[in-house]
Amino acid sequence: MKGRAGLRRLQSHPNLTFWLLFGLLNCLLFLPGVLTRQSDFGFWAALSAAWPSPSRLWLTLAIWRPVPDLARLYLEWLLLVVCFVAVRPLRGPLPRLLLWAGYLFALLYAVYEAGMRALYQMEPVFYSQYRMLTEGLVFLVGNVSLPLYEYAAALLGGSLLLALLYAAIRGLTSESIAGGISPLSRGVLALLVVLGLGQALRYQHFLAQPEMVVNSLAFKLQANVDASRQAAETVRSFDDRYVRRAYDYPGQTLVTRPNVYLIFVESYGSVLYKRPDYLQAYTALADELEQTLADAGWHAASALSQSPTWGGGSWMAYTSAIFGLEIDSDPEYEMLMERYQADTFPDLGRFLRGQGYRYYGLSSIAQELSDAKWDRYLNFYGADRWLRYRDLNYIGPKYGWGSSPPDQFALNQARAEILAESEQPYLLFTITQNSHYPWVPLPSLQDDWTKLNVAGEDPAPIDAEGISHQTRRQNYFDAVAYDLRTLTDFILSEEDPRALFVLVGDHQPPRVSRKEDGWETPIHIISRDEGLLDSLLPFGFVGGLSVTNLEPSLHHAGIHSLLVRLLLDNYGDHSLALPAFLPEGVPFLGVLATQSENGEQTP
Repeated sequence: MKGRAGLRRLQSHPNLTFWLLFGLLNCLLFLPGVLTRQSDFGFWAALSAAWPSPSRLWLTLAIWRPVPDLARLYLEWLLLVVCFVAVRPLRGPLPRLLLWAGYLFALLYAVYEAGMRALYQMEPVFYSQYRMLTEGLVFLVGNVSLPLYEYAAALLGGSLLLALLYAAIRGLTSESIAGGISPLSRGVLALLVVLGLGQALRYQHFLAQPEMVVNSLAFKLQANVDASRQAAETVRSFDDRYVRRAYDYPGQTLVTRPNVYLIFVESYGSVLYKRPDYLQAYTALADELEQTLADAGWHAASALSQSPTWGGGSWMAYTSAIFGLEIDSDPEYEMLMERYQADTFPDLGRFLRGQGYRYYGLSSIAQELSDAKWDRYLNFYGADRWLRYRDLNYIGPKYGWGSSPPDQFALNQARAEILAESEQPYLLFTITQNSHYPWVPLPSLQDDWTKLNVAGEDPAPIDAEGISHQTRRQNYFDAVAYDLRTLTDFILSEEDPRALFVLVGDHQPPRVSRKEDGWETPIHIISRDEGLLDSLLPFGFVGGLSVTNLEPSLHHAGIHSLLVRLLLDNYGDHSLALPAFLPEGVPFLGVLATQSENGEQTP
């Protein structure tokens, strides 16, 4: 009875009810962007900044604002609601159901768009993100262990939301409300239509951008389709002749063959240099680790390298480095994976194999792929052996995303396996796991890494979303500090006096960095040979573990040519001119540049 009485009261105030429901449902389409925005600068701050200038104020109110907020207008939602108001036959069950389905599609697209922009700084391009979304969701479900009641609660909550949305749309489009609003309300609607259609005519495809006050799903979909077609054409047009010309090293020979470690540090981003609190703590950590290395005769040179991806997609970052090719979309990576199963790619690993190295990969994540998929990875990267979780013989607790053994154990156990298998020099490529989001819980760092392999229960998962942002930021720093300490300990125990360690961040960390922090990550090259490190200085590196030049000295795709040149310069026979250093690698589509006098290639 109370529910019916409340409904009658709403129906007795059709104008108030109409604008309340219309406004709430309109704002809901912008809520995902607001919830994922990475700035405290919102509507009122933008209004305050624009207040002194009438022209800027009009621009801010009616055209464009830089940060997501709810005070915006969704064009298709407005036009469809106006149709229900103006056309009485539409106020029936089937048109209402279609409106509800269309609204759900727009809401899901808003969630997708907000997620791509916030987590990866990507515009929505479904062709490029389809596999990341589908396989990522499967991986997420397979790795999140939640009690059954939480799944039931999520299902119930989702069903309730759908029901509430349908009830709101049904109420909004009912005869008593949509057909009962006043001429004044109809006039306001007409003015909103003029504003929306005027912007559609004036700005057209710009209405795809969430910064516009009037947003349009049609223009968003058009932009997505156009970008997807362009990405597909880029993949189809790939020609590896440019790559083979760039990385053809006939007659180049290494006289001395040091062990080479190419280790990517998960989520190790230049945000550590961009925020004052991070910078202070990170600089102290870097100084401490640099002194520890120096005391043992090791030295470092560092720079920033621009990653092809942001916040995720590690496989694109490290494959760009190994292949010397700028790979910035998942379809590019997938095409290469398919193409180079039987054919060979002139990557860093194959160059070193041609010099008498064995090439090892390490993936310590406990959730293993099938043997068939692993064989595809092995063929693609051309490694002699890929060490997996099963090869580590680990029985202790596992940590973090995946989950995985402590990186300290995985690295040392992998090296022990390699040394027991062969006396050849080797390249070991891996990416750390313990600095992966959500950065907690972390293992402890042990004086004897073998003590980590003691049976025990996995630590209880922590609700990473239920903690404060400041705690999340601290967790991130602690995880990076753990891995940098682990890697320092690993370097100190290396027996090859000429070993070369290359430590690279794969991308900026999600959730604790912003678009304005850039796409750069630190790269450290560590050796006992100070002369080798001095040869890096002309290429933008500085001595030590701290970076003073915040402009990127290279892209990840430039790491291939940098390391080949570095090895040949210091350990080659010097009978031939050194190959060029390509700071940006080879573009996925493009032509080679010309070589300058200092060995770089320039446009």
